[in-house]
Amino acid sequence: MPWFSYHGGHSGEFSRHAKGSLEQVVESAIRGGFSTYGISEHAPRYRALDLFPDEADLGVDDLARMFEGYLEAARALCDRHADRVEILIGFESEVLPPQGWVEQMIALRRTSPELDYVVGSVHHVGGASIDMSPELTARVAEEVGGREALERLYFELVAEMVERLRPEIVGHFDLIRKFEGAGAGFGPETRRHAERALEAVRAAGAILDVNAAPVRRKLGPVYPLPPLLARAREMEIPVTLGDDSHGPAEVGVGLDACLRAIREAGYRRIHYLTRKGGAVEIESAPLESVRPRPRG
Repeated sequence: MPWFSYHGGHSGEFSRHAKGSLEQVVESAIRGGFSTYGISEHAPRYRALDLFPDEADLGVDDLARMFEGYLEAARALCDRHADRVEILIGFESEVLPPQGWVEQMIALRRTSPELDYVVGSVHHVGGASIDMSPELTARVAEEVGGREALERLYFELVAEMVERLRPEIVGHFDLIRKFEGAGAGFGPETRRHAERALEAVRAAGAILDVNAAPVRRKLGPVYPLPPLLARAREMEIPVTLGDDSHGPAEVGVGLDACLRAIREAGYRRIHYLTRKGGAVEIESAPLESVRPRPRG
């Protein structure tokens, strides 16, 4: 029975906004009955102005060294726990810097042989975060002409990211509604842009991350919203699970809500990545077979 997640596994060891060590995250995945667990640390940022407030003592060179340390630690954990869980090593992309991000992300993947996959995510629009706080997101919306204008720019950037980076997995597809709460929804024009982004996902052969973070943080339903997930099913876009964990205590939390949303959208099968013969391949399984392995 497969049990998996590919977007998450962030640790305080390599990300200031997470908690715990990477080894503690992996041990939590083992206790949680995962057959495959993907860890996807954030890509480094390449400009000092893109550092987060809690990184005031760091520079861009420090972030690059942290990412190298992440890859080294992840590979060691993958080997150490190979008989207990399959660990896949990924990274979560950034659309930073606003000019040149795709070259940076492609170069990062090309020069990191440890990597098994990429989670393609958008956390910034025009270089400004839409993921950090409701106040900052509102300020960005005001600067670009209002909330709907920001939503459209966000989905346009998601489509561009997918087309140019071609990640295996597309992360938290509608992150732009993060601070809108349980009643979040999109108007007709935004939905048109969201569908354009879904078309890019389908054309790239990517897998859509059904992401537990909003449920865990009590910010609304899983990503993406039910109408978008139902449309993805109509378009035959494959989906997978992502706990978006930022520490060992969050590993696997909320994946039951993800499975429920996938089922309610009309899916009968779910996709996952696994290593076969030294290469990572895409497999699928019936929804009813996806659950944690018994502890033994």
